[in-house]
Amino acid sequence: MKKFIVAIDGPAGSGKSSISAIVAEKEGFTHIDTGAMYRAVTLEALQRKINLEDENEFKFVNDIDVIYKEGKTFLNGKDVSSEIRSQEVTNNASLVAKYKIVRDRMVFFQRESAKTGKVIMDGRDIGSVVLPNANLKIFLTARAEERARRRCKENELKGIESDFDTILNEIKVRDYKDAHREIAPLKKCDDAIMVDTTNMTIDEVVNKIISLINERYNKMSKEPSFEELLNDFENKPTLRVGDIVEGVVVSIPDDKTLLLDIKSFTEGTLHLNYFTKDKDVTSFKGLVKLGDKFTCKVTKIENGQGRNDHSLIMLSRLDQLKGEAFDSLIKAKDENLEINVHVLKEVNSGFLCTYNGIELFMPKSQALKDTKVKDDVLVKVIEVEEKRKRAVVSAKIIEHEKYIKDRDAELEKINVGDKLDGVITKVEKYAAFVKIGNVTGIIKARDVAHEFVDITTVLKAGDEIKVEVLSKENGKLQLSRKALIKTAYQEYKETHKVSDKVQGRVTNKQPGYLLLEIAPNLKGLLHQSEYSWNPNDNYNNQVVIGDMVDVAIIQMNDEKETIRLSRKALMDNPWDKVECKVGDETNVKVKEVNPKGLVVEAFGVDGYIPLSETMTEEKKDISDYYAVGDEAKAVVIDVNKKEWKLKLSIKKLANKEARAEFEKYLKTEEASTSIGDQFKEVLKK
Repeated sequence: MKKFIVAIDGPAGSGKSSISAIVAEKEGFTHIDTGAMYRAVTLEALQRKINLEDENEFKFVNDIDVIYKEGKTFLNGKDVSSEIRSQEVTNNASLVAKYKIVRDRMVFFQRESAKTGKVIMDGRDIGSVVLPNANLKIFLTARAEERARRRCKENELKGIESDFDTILNEIKVRDYKDAHREIAPLKKCDDAIMVDTTNMTIDEVVNKIISLINERYNKMSKEPSFEELLNDFENKPTLRVGDIVEGVVVSIPDDKTLLLDIKSFTEGTLHLNYFTKDKDVTSFKGLVKLGDKFTCKVTKIENGQGRNDHSLIMLSRLDQLKGEAFDSLIKAKDENLEINVHVLKEVNSGFLCTYNGIELFMPKSQALKDTKVKDDVLVKVIEVEEKRKRAVVSAKIIEHEKYIKDRDAELEKINVGDKLDGVITKVEKYAAFVKIGNVTGIIKARDVAHEFVDITTVLKAGDEIKVEVLSKENGKLQLSRKALIKTAYQEYKETHKVSDKVQGRVTNKQPGYLLLEIAPNLKGLLHQSEYSWNPNDNYNNQVVIGDMVDVAIIQMNDEKETIRLSRKALMDNPWDKVECKVGDETNVKVKEVNPKGLVVEAFGVDGYIPLSETMTEEKKDISDYYAVGDEAKAVVIDVNKKEWKLKLSIKKLANKEARAEFEKYLKTEEASTSIGDQFKEVLKK
């Protein structure tokens, strides 16, 4: 087995490197661990402390040397096999490996290493990108849980602490990144053999791969007989000028000449001026390498007859360039790739452009504003007409995609609660639209102000505005203007405090309370218990809507932004000074006369003398006996300070005084003669 190449691909933690190393040792192969090579670049990037998110900072890869040999990884001559297995390198290797500049450099090293001998190379794009012509391709995999378990065990043997759930999550994230990266994503080639190692031991996997190698080699090693070779040569189709052939570069005699194996009686010759129309290309050096394949057209055939006559087959790729260029347009459309076109001419409806000799059309609606003839413009293919070999391109779509990308990046940085500056772009009755950088948000009518307003009169398109982010769902921002405006309560509290005397206008009367407007858009509550010290007062009979009422602030609730008011707090409670009890006598002054009795002033408060407790004769009008301003003496017959009730009686006091006089009289008569003596004669009769 002189030359045999095995390409092993698979996800992180599937055991590619370990298995490849064992197989290589057993079968005498050279093992090249490409993953280790990418890890070395990652280590170098971390040590240089560059921005891993910026591909432009990876230009250093052209100045470093990465070698993998005898199971070890060397970075600039230093063995870094242990350092590249750190968690930091592991977490970032996939990111580094996605960059084209890194992959191009590593692919160069990898292909050079696989040119001769028996080679096993493992990675994530070996069969699909690095060695597409490998003799055997294997896709080695295992369930994510099994790979996480293996990684934990591997770390344990190295004395590294690890958490299963953390490593499992890292593996799943790594799998997603590898499968979705833009350049050379992880995938199973159609001609690769899948080997699932989830339930296999290392020895079983090794034996399986060795078996696959031997099986494939045996098929390849069967050599044809001389008769078969001769028959194959004689049965080759006759080559004619104009034929399309595929050739492999087997020699580069000079900077301007290639020799291609086209499976004919001699190699085909391809000169540089028949390879490209690009005048800036002056050499095949760095442009083409041995093993590259090209499709060409036969332009001349000379069969050598004499000893000094040489056979010659001349080739050209110029006709193929146009077809390949159009194929690249189709690919650009299918894969949404950007291409660079040259503007040739401006026409009424747009611009005629050229790309690799193909004329394209860019409508004015798809061109940038400053586009002019002779410009080189970055575009995307938006329409392809294969039969007529025509295509339509757009520069605007790239601009729009950039806008979307920038918008999404800006949106990602915005969080609920952020206070942002924006510009109003449109105002409707129900909402206003605000542009914040590349992001547009909406302010609903209810979030414009604390009170109801017609937003079309408050907000105008073009106005600058400060807003707060209320929510961020499905890429949409809901904004608020009122969240950054003080409420009427907050403004009022800055100049008022509890116990302040204020005035309010009655705006609403309800059973049990009044609402008073004490400032614009701010109302306070005056409970009936705070209207008067007199619980019998009825504010419904004393105030109407629109009346101004003097009150005091007795409570300010910051959480609910409510204010409670009191009218009685501005008044003295006359009952605080009342000190009397049932039976106490006092002078009263009549304040009101009504059919049911008298309202009088006593002890500094209002009292009441029922009709039955006056000195009025039955069925007589009380006003014939009493008038406002009259004074009299009365006795307390009932008192309730809590309910402001004071009941008096003139009659009971008069009867009491009469009885006292009578008792006094009796005592005087007893001293001179007894009643019995005085009535004895009368009784005899």
